[in-house]
Amino acid sequence: MRLMIASLLILASGFASAEYLAYSVTEKGRSPLPERIDEIQAKHLLNVEWGEFAGRKTRVGVLEVDNNSSASSYKFTDSSGNTYETEWNPGGGMVPVNGIEAIVTDTMNRTGRFRLVERAALGDVLGEQDLASSGRVAKPSAAATGQVLGAEILVQVVVTDYEENTSGTSGGAGGLLRKVPLVGGVGIKSGKGRVGLNFRLIDATTSEVLYTKQVESVIKQSGLTLAGAGWTSDALLGGFISSYAKTPIGQAVIAGINKGVYDLIKEIGARPAEGSVVKAEGKRVWLNIGDDAVNTGDRLTVMSKGEELIDPDTGISLGSMDSELGDIEVIQVSEKFSIAQWVSLAQAPNRGDRVVSQAQPPALEYADKWKPPK
Repeated sequence: MRLMIASLLILASGFASAEYLAYSVTEKGRSPLPERIDEIQAKHLLNVEWGEFAGRKTRVGVLEVDNNSSASSYKFTDSSGNTYETEWNPGGGMVPVNGIEAIVTDTMNRTGRFRLVERAALGDVLGEQDLASSGRVAKPSAAATGQVLGAEILVQVVVTDYEENTSGTSGGAGGLLRKVPLVGGVGIKSGKGRVGLNFRLIDATTSEVLYTKQVESVIKQSGLTLAGAGWTSDALLGGFISSYAKTPIGQAVIAGINKGVYDLIKEIGARPAEGSVVKAEGKRVWLNIGDDAVNTGDRLTVMSKGEELIDPDTGISLGSMDSELGDIEVIQVSEKFSIAQWVSLAQAPNRGDRVVSQAQPPALEYADKWKPPK
């Protein structure tokens, strides 16, 4: 009887600890987030912990953050009534798009659901593609537009609204100069920050905008604790993010990014692993997907690429009429590639043929209803 009770308790605890997409976290615990989070206050989205994920990672390139707002600086008022204007960067007073881009990249990385294209290399490739598109280089040697380092989707964030005259009360602001660099560590205890962010998913091959979502984020109080963020880009920005995260506007941005990334994951969804044939020899097939996408024993369907259909008006590829060749089974997996053997192929596949896993991807899990953490 005791053994049976113990077994039931273990099973119950397993069900209770099922991983949700994400959790709202405080120092006293965490609450799983529901499917729709539009009505949840931004303060509950400041500290987000992402659930464990062992499925296929989507290859994503993060584009440069664009600022369409009219804001150029951030102002606050100290306890004596003195107004200070905070410069975002040592060299100028613009909205901190570099810092926001770093937060977007770090947040997406922490979800465990994306393989991120390195930002500097992405810029080089896009520049090469622009040169190719200009017609000044020979077509056979030109970079194909959209084939960005294997990225399937490009993510762009646009700052549409940034509260310029946010005010608050500063602790220890006395004696500071009229122009106060944010990275100098101004500790604001209370105030308000408001930001509007537009998140876009762009097809890396066609440049088509697949999804767009406007996110509004308002933090009506500061002094909130930002716990366990672990910003990997903070050192490169001179400690900027750590200081920025202590301000109402900085916390509004972080909460807005968490909200936007949450919705991006929902839009991309749980998809089966996909890849391409690298080469085929005898009854073995080498694939360009590794241990983050497939396991030994997984079966994949091979799709032979048909004639590419080009839109006569735009010159953009509309895709191709692919045909199914049959199945293969993974027999060896490495970090960046895998080897499969024939199961039911009608003919040998060609380099570039698409493969799709038959394994069901992990489903997205949400809380049935929202219960704010204490």
